[in-house]
Amino acid sequence: MEASGCRIITYGKENAEFSFYDVADIHDLNRGFARQWLDRDLKQIGKNPYAFYFQGGDYGDWISPTDPRFDPEAISQEKLNEIDPELTVANLISARKDQRTIIAALLMRDIVKMFRPVRNKCLGFMIGNHEWSYMKRGGEAFVHNEICRELEVPNMGFSGWCDLYFIYDPEAQGVTMSIGSTVPDKFTARLRCFVHHGMGAANTAGGKINKLKQLVDMVDADLVMMGHVHEQFAKAFLRLSPNENCTEIGQRITMGLITGTYLRTYAQGFTGYGEVRGYSPTTLGATRARYIPQTLSLTVENRADHVGIRGPI
Repeated sequence: MEASGCRIITYGKENAEFSFYDVADIHDLNRGFARQWLDRDLKQIGKNPYAFYFQGGDYGDWISPTDPRFDPEAISQEKLNEIDPELTVANLISARKDQRTIIAALLMRDIVKMFRPVRNKCLGFMIGNHEWSYMKRGGEAFVHNEICRELEVPNMGFSGWCDLYFIYDPEAQGVTMSIGSTVPDKFTARLRCFVHHGMGAANTAGGKINKLKQLVDMVDADLVMMGHVHEQFAKAFLRLSPNENCTEIGQRITMGLITGTYLRTYAQGFTGYGEVRGYSPTTLGATRARYIPQTLSLTVENRADHVGIRGPI
């Protein structure tokens, strides 16, 4: 767990609304990885000056041929060709001595390539249970550290806090974000965020939302974000709290969200472990929170794309 300091966001539009995405559970190299969805979300973040993101872990599948979960059918040959045209699943399996090195190199290269265009928008870069298991087994935590170093983004481990300080400056041109540990003398608003990769193996809506509640109950934060369960949920959690002199009863609000994934449970042409276990179809894409510092308004939302049928023009 990391207490990762401050992010100072300076902007020149008084009523600006900021978007904060939890981009998690990418599972790069898996055949079910929906690359076009990730490209869409990162492009949307990149072109919006008021959008930022956390990378919430499980950015790679990290299942090597020596892992009992390994399934050669689950590795995307198309993805291997994209990264290294001469590499096949067969010769990856046969390169027993160098399997881990090859997989780490492939994932490092691809993740850095995907996130480099939006690295200046990153509030924190995290590991998930797939990275943690793989790197613990081989003593290779340096792989994640190197990705963060290459991208020049904050390393937030498996979970952590950061405080977002918003400074409205009418003379500011656009939006700037800096990372530090010093609280600014004056600011418009502060939003305390806690981000966790997520945990549990629930396959029901109730079980998944209970994991979010477990995190909300455990930490002090305005916004709590988690992934791992490959679903999207958003909820306000309230606690009663009196005012400073205990003469009025008010309430303290923590907004919580569970973000979606970029890994399809059911992909054409092969049988994945999610299909065998009867998991629900996954919700693709990142969930976001929207914040207006001027009014202290925080919204967490679910979004669905491609709903309905487009009519003839």
